[in-house]
Amino acid sequence: MSTGRGHERGGAEAGDDRWAAGREVLCAVDPRMAALVEAEPRLDPDDLLDSLPSDLWGALVLQVIGQQLSLAAAAAILGRLEALHGGRLPTPAELLDTDAQALRQIGLSRAKAVYLHDLAARLEDGRLDPERLRTLDDDDARTELTQVKGVGRFTADGVLMLALRRPDVWPAADLALRRAVEQVWELDPPASVAQVDALGDRFRPWRTLAATYLYALRRGG
Repeated sequence: MSTGRGHERGGAEAGDDRWAAGREVLCAVDPRMAALVEAEPRLDPDDLLDSLPSDLWGALVLQVIGQQLSLAAAAAILGRLEALHGGRLPTPAELLDTDAQALRQIGLSRAKAVYLHDLAARLEDGRLDPERLRTLDDDDARTELTQVKGVGRFTADGVLMLALRRPDVWPAADLALRRAVEQVWELDPPASVAQVDALGDRFRPWRTLAATYLYALRRGG
């Protein structure tokens, strides 16, 4: 499984901890989040995200594949997609040349095969421009990404975290995050996206860091 580690970490030099100020904010605004920070005071979102595809194409492919699936299931399908192309992620042009039936045979739904073809076509013809995307603020980048078929908030937020490394992303539509919020704040399940969004507001402008602590909790538990 490719990792695609050619990302930028917000301009931090090696050895810098760009999340240190964020941990202080999280501890100050919420005692339950403070307990998570105190239990793992050096947690670094970049370290977690480095294990996943973090170029724009790879991040989008993983996020589309992962819709309604666990990370393990998505990784298995991604691995089979790579196996079709010599053990690497196909380029957008190569994905366009991979017919829908071949994509179905590796475990993709008919809809996801359509989504991936639309994504690849947009990258090939320039309707989706990775360099332009990096210049946009979070809301505008999210709007741009959701022009792709099948890309909603869940997928767009994943790309903002993985590929663009934005520090203030709160993927409230992600079921794993919602389950963690229910656990930590003792909410009656199922917590709604609106509930999770409202709770996340207190962690601005460090919501990516807060989300990472919650993902780590689910991974460890």
